[in-house]
Amino acid sequence: MRVRRAPALSLVLVAVSAAACGSTAPASSGPPASAPAASPRAATAAPPTPSEAASGPIGSPAAAILADPSLLDALPAAAAGLKLIYDADTTASVMADPTLARDASAIATGLATPTGQATPEEFVIVNAVRLRDPAKDEDWFRAWRDSYDAAACAQAGGVTGHAESQIQGRNVFIGTCANGVFTYHTRIGGGGTVLSLTSIGPSRLGEKLLEQIAP
Repeated sequence: MRVRRAPALSLVLVAVSAAACGSTAPASSGPPASAPAASPRAATAAPPTPSEAASGPIGSPAAAILADPSLLDALPAAAAGLKLIYDADTTASVMADPTLARDASAIATGLATPTGQATPEEFVIVNAVRLRDPAKDEDWFRAWRDSYDAAACAQAGGVTGHAESQIQGRNVFIGTCANGVFTYHTRIGGGGTVLSLTSIGPSRLGEKLLEQIAP
């Protein structure tokens, strides 16, 4: 089932594009790919059709990127009382930014909402990105997070703070926007997959979602 793109999902387009082209990591690690969140360029670019996004690569053969809904399976949303739905349209729009393919081989974007709520006021935008090189270092990851947070919080009053926490024994980096929106970043699968979440609402659903991932 595909959800219609909600206004909040523009955060995904902006953040991912900004992470990809707004930050520069040291030459040894290469520039970070776009981090999922939302950019006017990505939002206005003509995305591939859902069938193209779901089944084949875009860009040159040397820098192909795939839409892979299975990346969202790493987040057992039901255990957190949430329903996580893959959004093919938003994923395709994010993929339309060619800078993302520099570091990412596959991506999936979804929306997590409280189960049973028809019009939820709290939700989580979930971005899962499989890296071409799982060995991308901390400098690269920091640049990714900073770019993502700046883009996501630009529509929410700006970044007001950063924190680091341990969730299920995993390092999680937390960004705070001025109006109470939170971002969460962590790496799983030996560092090969980056999860970047934008959580809207006082319940911090993004944190509850990450708590369900096995250590």
